[in-house]
Formats: sequence, structure tokens, C-alpha cells
Amino acid sequence: MFVEMMSYIIENSQDFTTALGEHLQLTLIALGISLALGLSLGIIGSRFLGLRNFLLNAAKIGRTIPSLAVLALSLPLLGIGKPPTLLALTLIGTLPILINTIVGLEQVNKDTKEAAVAMGMKNLQILRQLELPLALPVIMAGIRTAAVVIVAGATLAGFMGGGGLGDLILNGHQLGRDHVMLAGALPATLLSFYFEEAFGRLENCATPKGLTDETRQSGGLIGLLLAIAVMPLLFGTLLPWSIMSNAGEASTVLTGIHPEYRGIGLPILVLGLVATLWPRHGEKGNSWPITLVTWGAAIAALLWFIVGLLSKIDALETSGLVLLTVSVISITAVTSLELVLSYRQHRIRLRRIKEI
Repeated sequence: MFVEMMSYIIENSQDFTTALGEHLQLTLIALGISLALGLSLGIIGSRFLGLRNFLLNAAKIGRTIPSLAVLALSLPLLGIGKPPTLLALTLIGTLPILINTIVGLEQVNKDTKEAAVAMGMKNLQILRQLELPLALPVIMAGIRTAAVVIVAGATLAGFMGGGGLGDLILNGHQLGRDHVMLAGALPATLLSFYFEEAFGRLENCATPKGLTDETRQSGGLIGLLLAIAVMPLLFGTLLPWSIMSNAGEASTVLTGIHPEYRGIGLPILVLGLVATLWPRHGEKGNSWPITLVTWGAAIAALLWFIVGLLSKIDALETSGLVLLTVSVISITAVTSLELVLSYRQHRIRLRRIKEI
């Protein structure tokens, strides 16, 4: 079935890439709106007790409603298409951010706030310089939850004509073709894992150093930059590498997973994923030996790409190749920086051991 799924994705690469792009578009727009609403209502609710109780109770009730039911409730308001899908996904994503913002701000020690007032700080200064930084771990956990819930809930958009990977799942179900369903379900699952890891790294990077749990760190800024580089790496492989025009026939779009370029695209994708998504610990990345592995994977991907350019690719004219070039170079640069920082830390540790 997996082979059939890959064959379907290759033969229908344009449809698959369009569905994946729509899925990400729905996710990012809904998440952006959810962030604005959740943070704003959470900050306002933490200031007024009556509004706070109403918002928390409404949010807790809302979280018990299944995602599909929320989508169905938005249909009478906006009809079929992307608008009701965005409305439902925004509502689903706003609730965990709202709850965690209120709870996080309330957990800030009252004595600390009173000390800030005694120092002459105004309400806005206390919020920006004291409350939000201290509440950031809890707020980021809510944003992380919202991101995963939204990217998973976006698969249900296919039932409402909203597009995305849910279309492939729905079409596969209607046609009785499991490999078509898998072509939509597996990428949606991988996207959920990716958002969980990426926002986990963002959470650790954004959390003040004194509040960070050392056992949960994931590479600091370096880990976050590498997680961001995964998207152009993925799209660079799936978007067009070349377009073949045949007289009297429709043009054929070739991507990095087509047989003509598979020997270049798939190894670069695998090596790039090893370099970017390898678990990282510590503020500056992994320890020296493990950093060598991730850096080696990035260098191997770069060399493989250069060899492919020289042997099979004439020019960087298509969107897929441009994205892949940017991604591979970025990953190599960041892992090289990680290697240098890790080596310095390694030398410092050795020097301390000798001094002891």
C-alpha cells in the first residue's frame, strides 16, 4: 500500500502539492488569528474577574465540543468553502491559547507585582516586562497545543469544500482506494509531528533562561532555525523541478520525487531531515560527537545537491529548485555554526577537567 501511495503522489504531484499548500495556508491563517484573539482576550480577562470567569467557563465548554461538530456549526453561517473552515479552526485554536494566557498571568507572584509597582512601574510596563515573560512557558504551551489541534483539524476541511489534505482522504474514501486516503492521512500526521517539534523548540527558545527546564531544551535558536528550514526543504522536493512540453500534449511537471530526479531529491530530503529534526539538547545544540553527525548529514546533502546540479539539472529556474537551494544552504550554514559552538564548549569542558 505504501508503494501505491508513493506512486499516486508522484503521478499526481501537482494535485498533492496544491492540497498540501492549501492545508498549510488554512493552518497558518487560523493560527495567526487564534494568536491575536487568544492573547488579547486572555490579557483582558486576567484584568477583570467577571470577564475572566465567563471566558474560562466558555473556553472549557468549547474544548469539549468535537472538531467536526464545530465545523458543522459554522456551515449555516458561512456556507461551504474556506470561510467556515477558517472560522471553525480559529475557534478551535483560540481556546487553548486563551486558557493558558489567563492561567499563566494569574500564576505570577503577587508580591513580585507589588514590588514592581513600588519601583514606579506602570501597568503596561509590568505586563510587558514582568508578567508576560514569567507567564511565557504556560502561554507557549497553549500556542503549541493550538498549532497541533489546528493542523490536525484542518483535515476535516475536505468535508466542507475547504480544500487541503482532507480532500485526498475524502476522495480515497469515496473511491474505496486506501492508498489515496493514505496519501492525505500520512502527510497530515507528519505535519502534526512537525508542528509539535517546531513549536516545542520555539517554546524553549522563547522561554527566559532561568525558567527553562534543562532536560527539555531543544537546541535554542539553532534548533528553531533548523526546524523552520524543514518547510522549504519539503516543498523544494515536492514543487516542480522542470516542465517537459510535448507537441500536441499537456505539459508534464517533474518534481524531486519523480523517477528522473528521485535519485537526487529523496537522498537530499532524508539527509536534510536528519540534520534538522535530530533531537537537540542544551542552549547551543547537541554535544560535540552528535553535532558531527548532523553536520555531516547537512554537508552530504549539499554535496549531493551540487553533484545533481552538475549532472542532471541545467538551471535553477523552477520554484522547487530555488526553495531547495535556499534550504540546503541554510541548513549547512546553521549546522556549521552549531558545530563551531559545540566544539568550543567541548574545548572549555576539557580545559576545566584538566584544571581540576
